[in-house]
Amino acid sequence: MIGREILEEEEASANYVLRQVRMRRTGELSWEVASAETGATVAAGLADRAEALRFVRGWETLSRRVDGGLPGHKLVH
Repeated sequence: MIGREILEEEEASANYVLRQVRMRRTGELSWEVASAETGATVAAGLADRAEALRFVRGWETLSRRVDGGLPGHKLVH
């Protein structure tokens, strides 16, 4: 995404990374979730790290419940 600066990046799971970003024009800080494999942003504009982690946990839980996991997901225990 143009106009944002990545301040911090951390592995959240085998499938996702969390990023704290700052919008260059406004200086607004937010969190986003990105694919660990491709780096593509999956969710953006999250208020805080805890909200981003809830997003990741939710998708990982869903992937475990779907037979064979979600497409492109590495299965985690």
